[in-house]
Amino acid sequence: MIMEEIKYPIGGFAPGNYSCNCVNCKHDFDGDIKSFRCEPCSNRTVDILDDYLPGFINQFGDGPLGELNPEQWDALEFLRWLKLNNYKIIKNVR
Repeated sequence: MIMEEIKYPIGGFAPGNYSCNCVNCKHDFDGDIKSFRCEPCSNRTVDILDDYLPGFINQFGDGPLGELNPEQWDALEFLRWLKLNNYKIIKNVR
């Protein structure tokens, strides 16, 4: 069995020796200086992205070139596609 090396950061977590506070659960944890989520919360975040990303991509239809297949894209590829096609994600403040 071949074990793949985990590529960090994942969902806001990377291992390290700095005292951090998780933005989700508010618990303290040891992580990289730039970590903002503990490892359990970062895993849940990745699961959420995996669950919602296909539906989010589908909202854009097939895109200008018909290249959007939600089963073949990850979040970073989709964000790059949005940037290349001059889409902007903005926060709607009410």
